[in-house]
Amino acid sequence: MGKRTGVNTMILDATAGNRTMWINKESDNIIYIDMETQLERPPNIFCKNDITPFRDKTFDTIFYDPPHSWGNIGHYHTYPRRTKEYFEKWHDTAIPRYYGWDKYKSATELVLHIVKAQEEFGRILKDEGLLWLKWNEMSISLYRILSLLNSWQLLLKLYITDPSQTAGKHKTYWLCMEKHKEKGSQLSL
Repeated sequence: MGKRTGVNTMILDATAGNRTMWINKESDNIIYIDMETQLERPPNIFCKNDITPFRDKTFDTIFYDPPHSWGNIGHYHTYPRRTKEYFEKWHDTAIPRYYGWDKYKSATELVLHIVKAQEEFGRILKDEGLLWLKWNEMSISLYRILSLLNSWQLLLKLYITDPSQTAGKHKTYWLCMEKHKEKGSQLSL
């Protein structure tokens, strides 16, 4: 992790993968975590995002792009390194996208992980912080995922139409959320 340069914003990428969503893949203002140990671009910290080593209310913003499916062994998403096997199968020289589909055996296992992760995010995100969640409806509807996020207030829903940012014909969204606040509470300036 590089030296911080006067910026007071702390950002967590809670599912770094190979950092393929970022233009600047080495920002000093982002802490990249992932539990996968065989990535082309390793995270700053190897850990699960539902049990992190961070203090309460550390981050201003958290980006969370969890797996959108489960049990998909053998798809290009599950080739963490540019191996001979990867090249032979996919003929791709770019750093592969890694989505973690091989980590969960069932929908229930994936949903339970998402519930635990969002609880951890509530602990490590500042009260005025933002959680950005990316969701693709390839296996579970957005409505079902939103029903799990009881501690969060949806602020913004962006529908992604760029084919390079989606998985085929399945709808993909970026959601911006804040922690639920008590009615009548205001932020003092």
